[in-house]
Amino acid sequence: MKMKSKTGRSKSKPRRQPNGQAGGWTETTPARGFANIASHERGFIVGPNGLRWFGVGNNSRFVALLAASALALMTAWHVQAAETAVKSADSDTVKDEHALIGVGTGKSSAHTQHPDAQWYPDAGLGLFIHWGLSSVKAMNISWPMIPGRVLAKQRISDPAERERIIGGEDWNLNGKKPEITPNQYWAMAKDLNPQKYNPDKWLKAAKEAGFTYAVLTTRHHEGFALWPSAYGDFNTKNYMGGRDLVKDYVEACRRNGVKVGFYYSPPDWHFDRDYMSFLYGGARKTNPELPSLDADLKPRPTKKSAEEVAKHQAEYAAYVNGQIEELLSRYGKIDLLWFDGKPSVGDNKVISQDRIRELQPGILINPRLHGHGDFVTFERNLTAEKPVQGWAEFCNTWTTCWAHMEIPFRAPGYVLGQLAQSRSLGVNYLLGVGPKSSGEFCDGIYENMTVVGDWMKRNSAAVKAVKPLTSGETASVPATSAGATRYLFALPRFKDGGAYEQDLLPATDATLTLTGAGKPVRVVLTSDGSELKHEYAGKTLTITLPAAKRTKLVDVVRVDLPAS
Repeated sequence: MKMKSKTGRSKSKPRRQPNGQAGGWTETTPARGFANIASHERGFIVGPNGLRWFGVGNNSRFVALLAASALALMTAWHVQAAETAVKSADSDTVKDEHALIGVGTGKSSAHTQHPDAQWYPDAGLGLFIHWGLSSVKAMNISWPMIPGRVLAKQRISDPAERERIIGGEDWNLNGKKPEITPNQYWAMAKDLNPQKYNPDKWLKAAKEAGFTYAVLTTRHHEGFALWPSAYGDFNTKNYMGGRDLVKDYVEACRRNGVKVGFYYSPPDWHFDRDYMSFLYGGARKTNPELPSLDADLKPRPTKKSAEEVAKHQAEYAAYVNGQIEELLSRYGKIDLLWFDGKPSVGDNKVISQDRIRELQPGILINPRLHGHGDFVTFERNLTAEKPVQGWAEFCNTWTTCWAHMEIPFRAPGYVLGQLAQSRSLGVNYLLGVGPKSSGEFCDGIYENMTVVGDWMKRNSAAVKAVKPLTSGETASVPATSAGATRYLFALPRFKDGGAYEQDLLPATDATLTLTGAGKPVRVVLTSDGSELKHEYAGKTLTITLPAAKRTKLVDVVRVDLPAS
């Protein structure tokens, strides 16, 4: 589309380009550069596919402008390439892990119509709490006991090299034994002693930060259950004197007005320890000569008989079904059940969704056990490119790990950018944190919650109880709608695919556009309440957001339309 300048020349409308923020956009105005010094200066727009040129008149400063524009072009391309590499690595990790626990591409069937579940599409923001034995050593949860992921992608054809790997237990091809064996991992159960566990403090801070619901890992793949279960022998019944950590969490959620969610992993590597291999499954597909590994990461010397396997699978199914029924019958009303994988139970049946709804009529169920559910789940990368049909959720970590580790937190501007992008697509954002073994959240969680909470005080209306733009409306940035109001999100930019404060790029002047929504009554920057300069022509609203008004967070522009 062309717009007329005061001189009558046509000038290019501002374009948009992908940036380093996951799923976001950088707002750009045409950058001026040099093409023909003998007659006309020419401008160009920086984009991922090259330069788009237009004539703009004479200007002798072409050299400096060309250099600046070329730098902008290289930066944009570099940021996009780095972000693509990060997304690709995350996608590979998710794919590998899901393959091992049996998570396929779940789908949302017609979601429940129960009135108690209709809060979900308006929720906006949830807190994903991963807690288990790994907190004792501040390591990743469950997955460190499964080595050999690199062997899934590398064929070892040399018999001598295979023998070296087996003899040296170099399952990760890094010249070292794995950091921990399954038996060593499970031994941490005796050291998990959360004397400072205060879920009220967790949930009070979460509520103040704008979180609508929480999801706690009642039992992860590691197999340790956080309640005194009558099923199995690896839970707080056998440790901590029978303390019920789940009960305390549920009661804290209710006291603080937060919806109650349970994560539960049907795959249980402790219960299945004598029947599974602890070498990553894809490793033996690529290298079938490699042995099955036991819980000490040694080659398993014997193989179970068919009769033993069948008996174990029946017991496994009864165990899983029993624990799920406990969770749904001991703690009153539960709002959401978040499964993560399928157990290896052969032809034995796992609990049905019908039975789950008999116990909890208003509950929401994700699709990771049954293949279908009330909402679909995106993990690590939000791959949707247009608004999602039905209900959906995107889960990601606040650091780079689900459980507590001594590593930095991603910048608040980064996670708020993912929240904005999620809501523009009709998706909830489930943000992951992990408590310490003491039962405390680290200071970083509370500090970052405070920043998010301050932003939510001004902008919760832009991300809660909103929908994607209506049919026929488009924007140059992520945007949401609520009645006669539109919210446009100007996301911060990060260099080199980064996500931390030190990766933030300087703020720039931004031009935001909204097409098809009508002429506005008012255009306001929510951070300070100031009205922004804007023009409306040809069904397109063009808004100028000066760099001086930008922040390190997501800047929200509220567009008020005439009431219909």
